[in-house]
Amino acid sequence: MAWASPATPADFGPADPAVDSSQALAAILRTRIVPIVRTASAEWAEALGGILVSAGLEIVEITFTVPNAAVVIGRLRKKFPSALVGAGTVTDAAAAEQAIEAGAQFLLSPALSPGMVQTARRHGVLAIPGAYTPTEVLSALEGGAALIKLFPADAGGPAYLRALRAPLPRAQFLPTGGVRPDNVAEWFAAGAAAVGIGSALVGPSDGTVDGAAVRARVGVVLRAVGAQSPRT
Repeated sequence: MAWASPATPADFGPADPAVDSSQALAAILRTRIVPIVRTASAEWAEALGGILVSAGLEIVEITFTVPNAAVVIGRLRKKFPSALVGAGTVTDAAAAEQAIEAGAQFLLSPALSPGMVQTARRHGVLAIPGAYTPTEVLSALEGGAALIKLFPADAGGPAYLRALRAPLPRAQFLPTGGVRPDNVAEWFAAGAAAVGIGSALVGPSDGTVDGAAVRARVGVVLRAVGAQSPRT
């Protein structure tokens, strides 16, 4: 793959997201796992996306810190049309437009990022803003967020999520940062609607892809999800 060459229209997925924001939200809440691919290589990111889908996780987030992230998203959309492919670390309107043009079906940000949110909604794409403090969570809710990325989740751990949910029960949280295959159950017990898992699932960002190890960790998280009672 000639990743150094400029992207061409053939590299990108359809502009139509194929699923609307409510369908994307339903898929995330059903699957409850959003694997985060953040690598130093576009080729590794595409390979990891394929491994995750083949292992049974039909949701993939490609962060916009990946080189040629939009191209990776477009190629994954074409290779795996039944998978839900989104863009992470989308912090402004320009990046949101680029991600959506490539075919991203949901967008996430580590912050409230109103430009990203407004752009996503204009295109009918699910926007998942990031928040940490109660004030930020309230701002996200008032802005219409149906799902909020709690980041950095490891700063307070599951106990902090539980404390946030007590006065803000209508907020649905996607904790990200510090979530691992061996503690997924703790986050669900604390009230997470879904979780985002990065290097603890897919491996280090600057190493070669170990497909067997990734598949084994996917098995662990899928078993953890299967052990949970349905959310009410």
